[in-house]
Amino acid sequence: MNQNENVKNYLTPLQSLISELHTIDQELTRFEARYGLLSETFFTWYQSGQEPEDPDWVQDFALWAGTYQLKLRRQEKYRRLVQEAIAQRNIPTLMRESLLVGSLV
Repeated sequence: MNQNENVKNYLTPLQSLISELHTIDQELTRFEARYGLLSETFFTWYQSGQEPEDPDWVQDFALWAGTYQLKLRRQEKYRRLVQEAIAQRNIPTLMRESLLVGSLV
């Protein structure tokens, strides 16, 4: 087992989720920069059923909307995991454990 595999074994589901959320945010930032809208604003417009002006945008918009929906689902999962962690132990303990694992990355 290499060092990267050892580090992954130490990551909690919460830390993995945080990492995934950061990756999703990077993807959303690229769409936002390209089209000049925040994802939340875009998604509200997209859900209204309006068509993009440029037919070449259809695939991008579908991917953007899907990525934003994924972020919303992952944020909900994050909130649920944090609530479970709070119920099981106090937050300072959770943060100390995260710092220990973070120093291994």
